[in-house]
Amino acid sequence: MKKRKEQKIDLHIHTIYSDGTYTPIEVVRKAKQLGLVAISITDHDSISGVEEAIRAGRKLGIEVVPGIEMSSDVGEDEIHILGYYINWQEEAFLAQLKIFQEDRVRRNQKLLKRLEELGMKLDHREVRDIAPQGVVSRLHIARLMVKNGYVSSIEEAFEKWLNAGKPAYIKRMKVSPFEVIQLILKADGIPVFAHPYLSKRDDLIPEMVKRGLMGIEVYHSAHNMEIVAHYQRIAKKHHLLITGGSDCHGEGKGEVLMGKVEVSASLLEELKKARREGVRTF
Repeated sequence: MKKRKEQKIDLHIHTIYSDGTYTPIEVVRKAKQLGLVAISITDHDSISGVEEAIRAGRKLGIEVVPGIEMSSDVGEDEIHILGYYINWQEEAFLAQLKIFQEDRVRRNQKLLKRLEELGMKLDHREVRDIAPQGVVSRLHIARLMVKNGYVSSIEEAFEKWLNAGKPAYIKRMKVSPFEVIQLILKADGIPVFAHPYLSKRDDLIPEMVKRGLMGIEVYHSAHNMEIVAHYQRIAKKHHLLITGGSDCHGEGKGEVLMGKVEVSASLLEELKKARREGVRTF
């Protein structure tokens, strides 16, 4: 039998409750097939899939870490923060999530109107059909743009129309990463800087650490070995926990990424140790 530290985990997975294509049960089953021993459900601004995944994990022998991925902004740059071991039933936390979710609804309505003005009409019902359970995201809208022939790929949808600075981009409610970190800490969670290479804002890390950041996602599907080494050094410098995950969206982005990023289960033990010692408050 393999030692625990040699076993693999995936701490960044999305379900149908945000912009993934798998249900929480399907995620757990896939993890079992892949030989993973633990996963985390990290839907965008949603914890709706956590309980379902935990129940499925108990049946199949997969440890499920309650998690979330939350968006924030600094200027025109988008910063994502993961929250692990959050108290996902805490009322104040749920109330704040509802505010974020309502902002997403308003933003999506404006986005669909903007796309129509640009000659790309997408029916509201079609959008809901493609995201029947959870929060509608730009990825859902990008998938529908591909389906209706307005773009040839999801990448084109974002790079030509949906990313910041592009014609169809709609700003969301401004929330700083420092505010998100505090929200996660108040919910007894462990805040982690998600896929930092994609944000390209390493300059924010020292201040985020001062404000309570506890970890950094070193291992990610967008991080090659050189990038991994870079963020390992940053983690060591700032005494940050190291986490990792595939950022799997099921089939939402084409390739199913779950389990394709090598993440040792020993990293989860460090997360658990931090949780036992108590979340820092600032």
